[in-house]
Amino acid sequence: MSKRMLMIFVTVLLVGMSLPAFAAVENVKVGGDISIYGVYRKNFDFTKDTVAKDSAGWLMTTTRIYVTSELTDNVAAVIRLINERDWDVEGAVADDTDIDLDLAYIKLSDMFFPGLSATIGRQEIILGEGFVVGDLNGFAPGAVNAGDLSSRLSTDALRFDYKLATVPLTLIGFVAKIAETYATITDGDVGLDQDLYGINANYQVPTAEVEVEGYFVSLNNAHATKNSANELSIPTFGLHCVHNVAAVPGFSWKGEIAGQWGKTAGLDNKGYAGYLGDEYGFQNVAWEPKVGLTYYHFSGDNDATDNTDNAWNPLFPDAAGDRIGTIVDASGLAGFGQQSNMQVIKLSGSIQPTEKISLSLDWFNDRLIKTAAGAKKELGNEIDINLGYAYSEDVEFALTFGYFVRGSAIKDAVADSTDAMQVVGSVSVTF
Repeated sequence: MSKRMLMIFVTVLLVGMSLPAFAAVENVKVGGDISIYGVYRKNFDFTKDTVAKDSAGWLMTTTRIYVTSELTDNVAAVIRLINERDWDVEGAVADDTDIDLDLAYIKLSDMFFPGLSATIGRQEIILGEGFVVGDLNGFAPGAVNAGDLSSRLSTDALRFDYKLATVPLTLIGFVAKIAETYATITDGDVGLDQDLYGINANYQVPTAEVEVEGYFVSLNNAHATKNSANELSIPTFGLHCVHNVAAVPGFSWKGEIAGQWGKTAGLDNKGYAGYLGDEYGFQNVAWEPKVGLTYYHFSGDNDATDNTDNAWNPLFPDAAGDRIGTIVDASGLAGFGQQSNMQVIKLSGSIQPTEKISLSLDWFNDRLIKTAAGAKKELGNEIDINLGYAYSEDVEFALTFGYFVRGSAIKDAVADSTDAMQVVGSVSVTF
């Protein structure tokens, strides 16, 4: 299937470029990227080796190729194909060599009147820093073991953007298809389609380097019976702000707060989450040092007997490892869950020794918020060291070392527990 699809794609592309087209093509671009990862992970179940060895090393490749075509009358089309696979597993895992659609959309600019555009088809939708909405694919490890390294973020959606001409305000409205279920007469299926609706307003303050963004999104199971296990309605409202403080060159701060309500399986949702952080880059100093401090909070629920769920329900966050730690994100914290019922303190620093070399260090302190009586709250501390080397304008090398020191909560919950670590190296080329 994959080879046939690729051959058809290339044939259509070459024929379309060589013969006179019915639509006037202004510009066609072809490009892509290849990223190769070497991954070594140990003790991601936080349990010492007893019978089964829980350390592993493997190689993984992500390949993407895209074609963009700009037509007349402000019409553009984008197609991007993707393949993600671990090395030498052809035939061992289903779909390991399939080439899938990653992007496939039409964009109509200045539709009906100036400033209004529509994007229709498979696309990425990222609000702000992806704290609530960013990874609509919800990719689970299948053909690759390191699902947290996946580049798949897209889903099928309809999106409208309107940029006002008189004020620096952009409005976005979208509906994304998360799951499609076809109803049938024989099994009485009510068609539990899952959709994500959203509106977003982004305002750039003209007199200062301030960006304010407000959004409302809602994840719903259509036609689900009230108070049933399939009931799902999670309206979420949030506010995001970024400010580069002009009075203090190099200093910036950011924050976001979001709240949820609705009902899930008969329970009333009352979760909330947010963060507040700052960063300072030293001016006119060798190696361009930067330091930052951020606090993240995801509400939890410690009473399973009432009809209220006070825990934060993560929707489709992106780049979770940057907020809670890469090991915490990839491992799932041995059943404790992630991005819910936890608070995180992140301390970061970086330097640029040369134009091509960058070095950064992130420290995360992860702690539970709600626990049963007498249970411990300290999940642990993670240190991630990242080294980057820009070999050329098109090629970049990266190396990450991470170590997670388990806390008292894991020591009490996991028998014969131990710390976790990982090393991830990569080389990427863009063409």
